[in-house]
Amino acid sequence: MAIALPQPSPTGGVIEDPLTLKEAEALFAETGYPVPESTLRRWTKAAGLRGVRRGRRVEYSDSELLELHARHTFGD
Repeated sequence: MAIALPQPSPTGGVIEDPLTLKEAEALFAETGYPVPESTLRRWTKAAGLRGVRRGRRVEYSDSELLELHARHTFGD
């Protein structure tokens, strides 16, 4: 994965390592616990996570996506 510079979030914070849902889907597939992009979209919407739009890309915090994946895959 390429080095990413911190990006501002809609709330004024910083997204340290931004990922698109497609990139997150590929990452989770490598772990042996795959999740389709459509499911990630549904989870982020239900959790109230907001992505940052960069042109055509919508990026999310990798740590928030990892926490979301763990919560849904392994329970609370």
